[in-house]
Amino acid sequence: MTLGEDLVGEDTPDAEAGLGPGAQLEHLIHELGRDPLFAMSLGSKELFHSNLLAWFTEHHPPVARALTGWDVPVTVHREKLHTDVLVTADNRPPFVIENKMFSLPERHQLDRIAEKFAGQQPELVLLSLSAPAWAADGPWSWLSYRELAERLRPAVDDVSAVDTYAGATFERWLSLIDRMIALNHLVASPSDEEPLLLPTEVRELLGSARLDAPVQKMRCQHVAARLGGSGITAEARLTNNLGLVEWFTEAADGLFWGWQLQGEQFRLALIVPEGHPGHGKSAAHKAARQAEARQHPELFGFDPIDGAGAVGPQRLEFGDYQPCFVYRYVHIPGITIRQAVELGVAYTDRISRLVSA
Repeated sequence: MTLGEDLVGEDTPDAEAGLGPGAQLEHLIHELGRDPLFAMSLGSKELFHSNLLAWFTEHHPPVARALTGWDVPVTVHREKLHTDVLVTADNRPPFVIENKMFSLPERHQLDRIAEKFAGQQPELVLLSLSAPAWAADGPWSWLSYRELAERLRPAVDDVSAVDTYAGATFERWLSLIDRMIALNHLVASPSDEEPLLLPTEVRELLGSARLDAPVQKMRCQHVAARLGGSGITAEARLTNNLGLVEWFTEAADGLFWGWQLQGEQFRLALIVPEGHPGHGKSAAHKAARQAEARQHPELFGFDPIDGAGAVGPQRLEFGDYQPCFVYRYVHIPGITIRQAVELGVAYTDRISRLVSA
């Protein structure tokens, strides 16, 4: 198989003419490797982009105007009130940016930020490459990096006219954003029939640019967003260098029941709370939480997984992570995005019904 041919779409922004999708990815990684701004960004990733956005907004009024729509002097703050970028001006409500290029926040995290500006009618903006799982029906709106670049690009000439070096840096930064948008399109926003877990050769290519982990997490965030469309609040994160999607519900007795999908391993799991006899690191704690799990075999059974392809061997004994986690798992080789979403919907419904009963 040509690298990535079965993984990425043909309609890639600014794709090199005549290149297939796998070659596009190789070319993109090569260009990122030649970009000194990309190398500078690797140490802090999102902080790097927040710092540049704040600096250009503070020092160049055309950038501030393009970003906020205000034609007035502004003051720019970094990390004030736990915000990434805060823009203020006389007689204007606060303009708040939460920048999450790779790692989307949960809605409750955004709510905590919004509470700090209660009564001020702030403009609250989540800036990211991928769309969040929640609908834009609350105080926060979503600003994609694509739209950000489109807003800011007309200001390049204005910045260059007063500071040649700053103008060149600004233009190179926007070009870097374009490449990150292209990367997101190629491998971080998969179609329904693509596998959730990228092939080894693609992960190795991304790893050469230190982008394997962020891309894996973004693919899992894509699954979480799809589940959000079904009313399921799933979380995507990264553990042991593998993306993970999970959902848990709390039962009346304080136990947390749910599922996890990490790579090609699907788990049914129990988390015991602090104060439970099984919460702890000793052998006795482990025995107690596994005894709790064995009392509920109906919550650890794997029914035939419709549409999920060939199912590998199940782990019949319980796995365990200190101090509170018990699980069983089954391998689902080649599980696709669509199958992952269907799996999440089916087992969320099943677990919810069993726990309610």
